[in-house]
Amino acid sequence: MAGILDFFSPESGQKRRAALDQLGRSAEYYVPPELRQLLGFAAEMTPTAAIDRAAAAGGRMMAPDRTPMQRVGDFGGMLSETAGVAAPMAVAGRAGMPVAQAVQESLLGGSMRVPSAANAAADTYRVGQRLAAPSGYVGPAGRPSDVNILGSRFEARPISAIEDAATDYMRRRGMDTTPMTEYPQFSDERARYIAAAYDQMRHDPTNPDVKRAYDAMIGETLDQYNALRGSGIDFKFIPEGMADPYAASPAMGYQDLVENGRLWVFPTDQGFGTLGADVADNPLLTRVGRIGDLENATANDAFRAVHDTFGHFGPGNPFFRRQGEERAFLEHQRMYSPEARGAMTSETRGQNSWLNSGPYGAANRTAIGADTVFADQKTGLLSPWAWDPSGMPSTSQIQDLENYMRAQAWQ
Repeated sequence: MAGILDFFSPESGQKRRAALDQLGRSAEYYVPPELRQLLGFAAEMTPTAAIDRAAAAGGRMMAPDRTPMQRVGDFGGMLSETAGVAAPMAVAGRAGMPVAQAVQESLLGGSMRVPSAANAAADTYRVGQRLAAPSGYVGPAGRPSDVNILGSRFEARPISAIEDAATDYMRRRGMDTTPMTEYPQFSDERARYIAAAYDQMRHDPTNPDVKRAYDAMIGETLDQYNALRGSGIDFKFIPEGMADPYAASPAMGYQDLVENGRLWVFPTDQGFGTLGADVADNPLLTRVGRIGDLENATANDAFRAVHDTFGHFGPGNPFFRRQGEERAFLEHQRMYSPEARGAMTSETRGQNSWLNSGPYGAANRTAIGADTVFADQKTGLLSPWAWDPSGMPSTSQIQDLENYMRAQAWQ
């Protein structure tokens, strides 16, 4: 134990940083100017930098002014940074990765394999780049390859910094990082069953299983927000009295994010579910500290930011009708553990299915934001079949859901 504490001490950290700085200065002499930025990125990917970040997270966790949920986020960040040093070797066998490459990734913080710069530039956007008019880009099957933003069409490519952050986050946790190359055809039948199941779902925040799932979701959401810190994205929350910058089209957020590195987020304090509903006991209203430029933000503010980033814009899915929302669920649910996925499903697939395929679905599918009837912000868990990307209810469950929809006279 003493050895571990010594390793995390400020003195040891300063020695490691001094050694790393000296290495950087020495290497810079031999590295051409156009590659020195890459050298700086590699330094941030080393185990030394990861351990330093873990130590910083540990220090924040012990600060007396931190809330319980902030301590959860700090603890997760400390574990993820520490695990990132050893994880590549630990999962090498399961991933089919050569041992030499696993050792290289563990010691150097990344593989020395270099992708084709031309292919990467053609298939993704960099933050700060202008959106491109359609010129041959073809995205995964089942997702449009271009998007209409205020009458102009642009290629709907992934954003490299966000995709890299997602891949790194999942790799550190031993998750499957295989990108989605095809999206399944949208099932209106499944969406209606999920909508009915959500309508039936109890608001049950004190249920131990529900509480455990939401606690896991909140902690992992904060970890995902922290994973975006180096992506160059400036999260800004719409202040009271300011018009929604993306009111004309939510896809404008995609353009703002790519071209300006900025994403405006609607704050929870200005709107959360059905007007007048009692949501005081919803765990997503837990205060988690600063998110973007919002002081004393809620867990739901953090979730809105990361879901739009990892579910919609990062993978090149700037679409917000029911097909786009389903693709966002399919993308983002991959980043949650089994313990958190049930809560995440209720908050995304459950609510969106109710909105688009529930009792007001026909009107909501073409409504603008102000005219949309939103689902109640219930805290509960759907049946596990609804968490499964291709799940369907059993025959008996289908009969019960059909009877329920008829009794409620759904459209």
